[in-house]
Amino acid sequence: MKSDSSGSSDLERVIGKAAVEAARMSNQASQAAKKILGDVSSEIGEARSYDIAAIDLIETEEELIALVALPGASKDKIDLRVTEDNLYVDAKASARDGKYLKREISALCMRRDIKLPVEIKPEQVRASFKDGILEVHLPKLVIVNAKRVQVE
Repeated sequence: MKSDSSGSSDLERVIGKAAVEAARMSNQASQAAKKILGDVSSEIGEARSYDIAAIDLIETEEELIALVALPGASKDKIDLRVTEDNLYVDAKASARDGKYLKREISALCMRRDIKLPVEIKPEQVRASFKDGILEVHLPKLVIVNAKRVQVE
């Protein structure tokens, strides 16, 4: 290997150039990703003031049944809203007294807003809350036998 008067070899210069080129390419890739994703990546890392409530959605012939997990919530702190094709749940849980040594259940608020796969009758929805599970019965909007019309 050749060395110049400053003591750096050809290999050191090549490695240095490669490192500079790698850094430049990394910066370009990062800028391209930001251009493609826009602000999505910044939204992903943002802290939410609520947790997404877990839900099971069961379909029978007559209805949909939504089971929504709301640990720590009380019945009077549940906001349940339904439309023909949407279910929205917002519940607040209360923190317990004492020092938390480990905390995985949110004491903030839990939300869930889902589009239903079939239309329902909002005026006939029934709901109950027991053992941290909100059970919502959503009767399907049933289309009665369609009448055949003679086209003239």
